[in-house]
Amino acid sequence: MKKVAIFLVVVMSVTLTFGQSAKVQSAYNYLKNGKLDKAKENIDLAAQHEKTIGKAKTWFYLGNIYQELYASEDEEYKKLADNALDIAYDGYKKALELDQKDEFKEKIQFNLLNNIAIQYYHQALAYYEADEFIKASNSFLSSKEINESFGGLDSLATYNAAFCAEYGDDMDKAIELYSKLVEIGYERPVIYTALSNIYKGRDDYDNALEVILVGRDRYPGDINIIIAETNLYLDKGNSAKALESLKLGLELEKDNPTIYFAVGAQYNIIVDDTSKTEEVREKAFDAAVEAYLRAIELDPDYFNANYNLGAIYVNKASEIMSIANELPLGDPEYDVLKDEAFGLLRNAKPYLEKASEIDPEDLSTLVTLKEIYARLGGFDEKLKVVDEKLKSM
Repeated sequence: MKKVAIFLVVVMSVTLTFGQSAKVQSAYNYLKNGKLDKAKENIDLAAQHEKTIGKAKTWFYLGNIYQELYASEDEEYKKLADNALDIAYDGYKKALELDQKDEFKEKIQFNLLNNIAIQYYHQALAYYEADEFIKASNSFLSSKEINESFGGLDSLATYNAAFCAEYGDDMDKAIELYSKLVEIGYERPVIYTALSNIYKGRDDYDNALEVILVGRDRYPGDINIIIAETNLYLDKGNSAKALESLKLGLELEKDNPTIYFAVGAQYNIIVDDTSKTEEVREKAFDAAVEAYLRAIELDPDYFNANYNLGAIYVNKASEIMSIANELPLGDPEYDVLKDEAFGLLRNAKPYLEKASEIDPEDLSTLVTLKEIYARLGGFDEKLKVVDEKLKSM
């Protein structure tokens, strides 16, 4: 009786083992016949059973089946696994780990994984188009991981992953990836401005400037890096350095009205700085006017340039009138200063009128125009129009 019992146990053991191996074979057969639901059902069971979980073939077929599920155009099959591509990739990695005889290695490494990498890349693009930036970043990273397993660095996928991480507000990941690209000298100047801006957003101006200076050294002719450098100096209140950067920018783009405006704005800061000498402020005034005029010449409808040019004339006129009003009654110098101030207001008038034409709802422009019309006199109709606008706002 004992012998019979032992025999029965052995038979049952073999049957169980065979049963699970049969599921692996069944999964393959169903896959071959395009019945992906049945193929999945069988391979899932085999991948969980102790008798087949440690076999490379199980995971090789699992990778194949889930890759087909991901690529299928049949919505019923696609619904069977939301993360089919990830499961396929994990399956192939597990198969390679268990494949002691290198039975599947060549096919996985030189064919199937390459397909997976391409599918991850297209998946990333689809996520990007749907504004799912973190998912896009992760898919680009998966594509990168596979490609780099063959050697080298997939810098394009790294850049795309960094870009998507930044847009998805995962700044830690973006910093890590952009920093890697800076380290390897990836040839896209935008990585320096992007990384610098992230640091700047964290008030880490030391790292922001360090990155930009590396970019300036590698791409001395890139206008965006120069502008980023300028903005950093502006944020730190370093007008002298900001002007140096802007002048470099003008050498590169002599027909860029934005840069001329920025130069004018920097000289404007010096004009308003009463700690500076009159000579320095006067030279800065002339330089600011020249820069604003050039910006307007290049772009007549540039609101900020028109407004700032008008405002700098008005402010100077106001400063001169303050000096005049301090003079003793009857001092002949009063009329000289008043004429100078009113001349500046007349200079300001056409630019502020143009600014108001460009943006009719700008309150500051209307208020300043009202003051000019009232002071100069002879503009009753224009004063009435501005007054009515202001009352309606």
